[in-house]
Order: sequence, then structure tokens, then C-alpha cells
Amino acid sequence: MRLWVEKLSNKNKDLWNEWVSSHPDAHFYHLWEWGDTLSTTYNYQRFYFVAKCTEGIVGVFPLAHIRSRIFGSKLVSLPFCEYGGPLLSTSLDSSTLNVLTKLFLKTANGLARDLRVSYLEIRQPSLSLSVLGFSPLERYLTFRVKLAQGESEVWRNMNKKCRNAIRKAAKSGLKVLDVDQVHVKRYYDLYLDTEKRHGSPAHSEAFFSSICRVFKKKRLAKMVLALYDGRAIGGVIVFCFDGKIYWWSNVTDRKYGSLNPTNFLLWNVIQWGARNNFKIFDLGRTRSGTKGIYDFKRSWGGQPFSLTDYVRSTKNISLPDPYQQRYVILSRMWSKLPSMLAQRLGPMVIREIGL
Repeated sequence: MRLWVEKLSNKNKDLWNEWVSSHPDAHFYHLWEWGDTLSTTYNYQRFYFVAKCTEGIVGVFPLAHIRSRIFGSKLVSLPFCEYGGPLLSTSLDSSTLNVLTKLFLKTANGLARDLRVSYLEIRQPSLSLSVLGFSPLERYLTFRVKLAQGESEVWRNMNKKCRNAIRKAAKSGLKVLDVDQVHVKRYYDLYLDTEKRHGSPAHSEAFFSSICRVFKKKRLAKMVLALYDGRAIGGVIVFCFDGKIYWWSNVTDRKYGSLNPTNFLLWNVIQWGARNNFKIFDLGRTRSGTKGIYDFKRSWGGQPFSLTDYVRSTKNISLPDPYQQRYVILSRMWSKLPSMLAQRLGPMVIREIGL
């Protein structure tokens, strides 16, 4: 079988999405619109490759070029999420799959060389990529809650402390507001405070506006706020695709943390997901044993799944890692910046990190 690789342009986005949406291993982030949002907001150069044979498309491979003099320029599949990598047709035999995998990776390696990037990173691909100089990197895991078992079973599998937190939030009179374009600013204000408190540079408001405008319109995202006496005290963003829900962001006003708005909102998402025939709720990447967040995610009763990324370094440079000493120090310094300065600089910094 003759195989070749082409780079698609924006006029082919429907063709791309149609193929991705039919693939059993595809994730929300494989959709054309995720790359579109990154490209529009942060001016990332996208390389969305398709592999073809005479019968049509047999594989896709999305990549984004992130330029940075500070952290090292790189090619990533894909930024600001835990999933990416190539998707290959399930109808191919093992020999052809092997040839196609090598063809995609050779294409990526050639692009990395031409762009003179420091490394190439492929996040949790659906197939092993331990070829052509790529090394596995296991830093994260996720928890997946089976929504198909129904609300009552999900509730029983949850940690007692988690259930009590939801009960307390409900008794406190919290309400849920479905965020539209008008209310994005309310979410973003909480987000800025949350990220600064954690010592993390923040995305731009334009990024969140784009998420709301592009993905909510297509019912691919759900953005909600928890209200207490009309005041926004917490928020959650999830993405929705092919029977799966992906937890991507949450924000909290720490003055009201004791009311457990995140527990309240996540339970609301779980109820909504179960009633709308979603099968899996993916709680997003975290480090095993991480103080606080790991235990919080585990308390929802989901099954742990290791996330394996693949990296090929072209220069002697280490990947950005929030747990490296230099990043810990930078995080502490960032948390002490004046809020206006942090808001202004945040998008420029996070654009170059592309975590």
C-alpha cells in the first residue's frame, strides 16, 4: 500500500473533524477547533498532518510549534492538555500500522529539524511510540469515573468526605449558573485570583472567551459558576466529546472555600453527564501523591490510569516541569507579583511554556 503525508489547511477542517470524530481513540483535543483556539490566541503555528492512501485518509497527527527563548522552542501534540498524538485507521493490519507510525514520526522529526526546536513532545498517544529516538515519560496519571453505571453507583463509590462536602454545599444554598459570553468575565476574575495564589501565570481573557464562544456553541464545553447569595465563588470548565467529559479548569474564591463550591459543581457535572448518556468523566492529569489535588481527585471513586508521554530531545535541554526547583522558586516569586502586572505578563509567559 502506498502511503503519503499531507498538511491540511483551514478549508479542510470539516474533513479533519469528520475523521477524528469517527475514531474510537480520539479525544476532544484532537478536534480542529482546539488547535484553532491556540493558534488564534497565542499565534502558535499549527501542522495538522494527514496520512493518505489511494482509498482516502488513514491517519491524522496534530502538532503545534511553540517558540520560546527561555524554555526552549518545541513541537507539541498537544499544548495545554493531556492528550494528543497520531490516530491511525483501525482497519489497517499491524505491518501497515508500523509503517504508518514511522512515516508520521519521520515527518515530525524532519519538521523539528527544520524549525530547529529543542524537543518534540507527544502527549498520551493511543499507541506506543518507542521508536525513532522517542522515549516514554511517565509523570502524570488521571482518574476516570464511569458515568455509565449511573448517579447512585457513582455516589456510593465516592469517598465519604467528598459526599459530605457536596451535602454541605447544597445545604449552604449554592446555586449553579451556566456561563455564557456575558459571564465569562466573572469566571476569569476568579481564575486570575486562583492562578496567582498558586503562583502560576494565567491565560488571557481572550482564551476563555474563545472557549466559550467556539465550544459552548457546539455543545463541546460546559462552563459553570457556583453562586452564593448571587456572588460567584467557584467555577468549573469541562469539555465534552464522544461520550467523554474532560475536567479542564476550576477556580475558587478562597474566602468561601469552606462551602466546597468545586465539589458542588463537579457533582452537578456528573449528574448532567450521566443523564445525557456520557460514559466517562476524566478528571485530568495530576502527579501521584501530590498533596491536596491527588487526594481530591481520588476521592471521586474513579479508576487511576497512567499517562505516558513520548519525548525526543534534539538539544541538551530539560522539559519544563512545575516540580523542578527553579520552577518552584519562580512560582513563589510569581505569587508575590502585583495583580495587574501578573495579569499583563501571564499570557506572554504561559504562551512560551505550553504545558
